[in-house]
Amino acid sequence: MRRAVGVLALALVAGACSVSTPRHEAAFVNANRARSSSAVGDAASAGGVDAATGDPSNAAAGASSPSAGDGSATGASRANGTTAGSSAVGAKNGAVGNAAAGATAVPGVTKDSVTISIVAGFTGPLAALVNKAYEALQTWQDDVNAAGGIYGRKIVLKKVDHKETADGGVAACKEVTSNGSFFAAVPEGTDANVTAVNCLDAAGIPTVYYAAAADPKWKLAFADTLTSAQGGTILASYVKNGLHGAGKKVGAIYVNQSAYKAAVDTFTAESKRQGMTVADVEAVEPNQASFTSQLLRMQQAGVQILMISATTETIGILRDARSMGWSPTITGWGFQFDFLTEAGRSLFDGVSGLRTYATVDSPAYANYAQHMDARGRNRDDRSTDLEGFPTYGRALLYGEILKRAGANPTRQSFVLGAETIKGFDTGIIPPVTYGAGAPAHVGITQGFAAVCCNSDYTWKGTGPPRASW
Repeated sequence: MRRAVGVLALALVAGACSVSTPRHEAAFVNANRARSSSAVGDAASAGGVDAATGDPSNAAAGASSPSAGDGSATGASRANGTTAGSSAVGAKNGAVGNAAAGATAVPGVTKDSVTISIVAGFTGPLAALVNKAYEALQTWQDDVNAAGGIYGRKIVLKKVDHKETADGGVAACKEVTSNGSFFAAVPEGTDANVTAVNCLDAAGIPTVYYAAAADPKWKLAFADTLTSAQGGTILASYVKNGLHGAGKKVGAIYVNQSAYKAAVDTFTAESKRQGMTVADVEAVEPNQASFTSQLLRMQQAGVQILMISATTETIGILRDARSMGWSPTITGWGFQFDFLTEAGRSLFDGVSGLRTYATVDSPAYANYAQHMDARGRNRDDRSTDLEGFPTYGRALLYGEILKRAGANPTRQSFVLGAETIKGFDTGIIPPVTYGAGAPAHVGITQGFAAVCCNSDYTWKGTGPPRASW
């Protein structure tokens, strides 16, 4: 299985976080804001899947509560309204847009199906990673459809290729506007995810997307992961309190791209705010061959805790630090992937950091693997799964939003329904809470701390997600 590591290591350089800030925002739902958000219904599970695990519910369309399933295995919470008010969904749904079945047609919605465009790099440098991760979406689709769909509608997925380019993102958006989709999901990307979501938002198509470097304030888009800027803020708290950084000199080294820089900018600002001493900050270039000069300056500045904001470059940074005989406490953001630790092995011993989803030693992973195995998509070799695990967690979020959009969904009710989500916890991605208005559409504020490593060089979880330490 390890023969794929080299290819995937190159492929995943940008996979840790997104880049760029969007240039345009589109207004769409402000006029609908006065309508009661309860009109879209609360977290009904009729004909859907278990809110926390994705287990098929035994309920028929119109049932009043989700199945208990095997959610206890994930430790995921069903609190904060995941079942409240579901029996009233059908009655209340008419207040949001589509007043009754047979009203004005909604793109991508029929009496027996709802169509979702999955916008990702199905060709290009991340193709192997993306197509493997897509299997998790197919498993979620299979589970939901086997249980009768959501409100009796089967899930239809359409693959739309953004090719990991900025222009490809725009082209993918244009395809979505004409392919009969209800909403779009953009589970990964670099420039492509930003340009695609920017275009989709302007076109009035709701989107659930892989977060950019900072909150872009799109009106119809909902982030499904931690932004790099928020990650840096949380990491400062982790360094001070989790790594006992108070009174020690802290340094940061980052790849000179916007997402990695965003994490370091917020990390250094928050570290100073919390009274820590930031002794040095160094930038390196993507795929740089040697990092010795930057590391020497940090060593000479007396850095005791080194924060790295990088992905594959982390292996070279650790290699050069070890070869210098320099052994600061090392932590960071953007490199907590199992394929990296499998490639770098002992270089990562004792390294910790913050990641955007749970580790493979979590109960949630075991539950996920059971679902994948049941659909013939084996995940016994955990290190080759890569992004399938968080992608499955995102799919559970898609399902929850569809439930909250109501029995007769419109794009307006999709947005208003998403804005009612409070503390939705899959055990895979951190709990999600959205609110009204664009700033509240970046719904994840916590990250998972992890340390290297389990015996198979996968990351070891150190506890539940947190917003501070």
